[in-house]
Amino acid sequence: MSMADSSPALASRRPTREETPEVQARNRRIGSLVATASLWGIRFLIFSVFALAWWAAVEMKLLDRFFFSSPVDIARFLVAQFVSEIIPNALETLLAMSIAFVLSGIAGVAIGLLLFELPGLKRTIDPFLTALNSMPRIALAPIFILWFGIGIASKVALAFSLGFFIVLLSTYAGIRNVDPILIRLSRSLGCTSSQQFMKIMLPWAIPSVFAGLKLALIYSFLGVVTSEMLASKAGLGQLIMYYSGILRMDAVLGILFVMAVFAVLLTFVADQVEAALLGGWAEGSNQAKS
Repeated sequence: MSMADSSPALASRRPTREETPEVQARNRRIGSLVATASLWGIRFLIFSVFALAWWAAVEMKLLDRFFFSSPVDIARFLVAQFVSEIIPNALETLLAMSIAFVLSGIAGVAIGLLLFELPGLKRTIDPFLTALNSMPRIALAPIFILWFGIGIASKVALAFSLGFFIVLLSTYAGIRNVDPILIRLSRSLGCTSSQQFMKIMLPWAIPSVFAGLKLALIYSFLGVVTSEMLASKAGLGQLIMYYSGILRMDAVLGILFVMAVFAVLLTFVADQVEAALLGGWAEGSNQAKS
C-alpha cells in the first residue's frame, strides 16, 4: 500500500479538533458560564416579578403606601442617600462585623481543638458553656452597652458572643466525628499524633469548621445590627431605628434591602473562599472517608 493510499485512513484516525482536551475544557467553561447566567437570570426574573406585583398592589390601593411603601420610593431613597448615608454606615457595620468574625473564628477553632485534646477540661466546663450559649443575646446587649459604651466595642462583643459558640461547636463536632477505625489504623501503621492530626483529623473536620465559619459570618452581621438598633452612634441598625422613628417606610425597607444584599454577597464570598481553600482538604477528607 502506498503512502498516498494510507493517508486518508491515518487522517480518519486522528482526533478531531473538537476532541482535544483544550476544546473540551473550553466547552465546559462555556457551559458553566451559560448555566450560571441562566440561574441568575431566573433569580432576577423572580425578583422583578415580585417587585412589579408589589408596585401594582400599591398603585391599585391594595396595599397602603404609608405602611408598605413602594419599590419606586425605595429606589429613590437608595439613589438619593446611597453615598451620603448608606455607604458610611455600612462601612461602620462591616468593620465591627469583620472584627467580631475574626475573633470568634480564631477563638472558636482554638478552643474547640483544645477541648478535644483535653476531654477532662471539656467535661468540667461543659455546663458553663451550655449556660452561656443558652442566654438570649438580646438580653446581653444592654449589658455589653453598659460595659463597653455605644461605640464599636459593644457591637463586637455582642456579635462575638454569637459567632464564637457556633465555631466552637462546629469545630469540636467535626474533630469528634472522625472515624475511630481510621485512628486505630493510623496507629497500627506507626503514625505519630501530629501526623494523625494533620492527615486524618484536620481534613475530616475542615468542612464542618467552614460550615460553622459561614454561619458565624451571618450571625456576626446580625449581632452587630442588633446592637446598633439598641444604641449606637452609626451603622445600618442605627439608621433603621432613626427612620422607623420618623415613619419613613421607604428608608427602612431600603436599608433592609441593602442588608439582604450584603448578606448574600458575604455568603457568596464565603462560598468562593471555601471552594478555593478546601480543594486539597476536601480531596484528603474524601480519601480518608473512602
